[in-house]
Amino acid sequence: MSRRMPDGVRRQLRRRGRLRRWTLAGLLVLGLSAVLDRTGTFRYRGDDWAAFDQKACLVTHVSDGDTIVVKRLDGGAETKVRLIGVDTPELHSAAGGGSDYWAREAMRYTADKTRGKSVTLRLEPTNTRDRYKRLLAYVYVGDSDQLNLDLVRDGQGYADRRFRHSMRSQFEQAEAEARRRGRGLWKDVSESQMPHWRRQWLSHRHDN
Repeated sequence: MSRRMPDGVRRQLRRRGRLRRWTLAGLLVLGLSAVLDRTGTFRYRGDDWAAFDQKACLVTHVSDGDTIVVKRLDGGAETKVRLIGVDTPELHSAAGGGSDYWAREAMRYTADKTRGKSVTLRLEPTNTRDRYKRLLAYVYVGDSDQLNLDLVRDGQGYADRRFRHSMRSQFEQAEAEARRRGRGLWKDVSESQMPHWRRQWLSHRHDN
């Protein structure tokens, strides 16, 4: 006949079993965190500020009017940068219909100002990457010449109202001036040639 295990011993064994499971779960979480950190999942904000904010970079490629590729002057891999606050026409339309109106002009504008040149990046306090993992930055050509704002002021793109940023009011004022003076794309762009988000924004304004 088997002897019955005392209740106290049974409870102690159950506690030890739970403790082992919790310990194993903790080790698994730590291991997963280490893997994700190594791949950069948790690093964007801290590493980006240390690596790019107020740092000089060489522009190696211009993807379109509002996207460039840079490499730090002190070394490192190339990084794709999306300019904060401005949306230029797309070179490759999502609808598959070729380039949007004024896309090539905007790209040439950015290329003339930056390609093969040194620029300084400034990051926003709120977020350093977009959903495509591109670095978000204000790009300065020289001490005070900001490419993002220049694009809007010279009518090469739209003040991007989809996302908040610290210079949003200046960008919207620059766009209003460019429209009044008919600069760049504002000379003859039609509403149907504007980005989808801007047409929605205009429709909402009209409704109100």
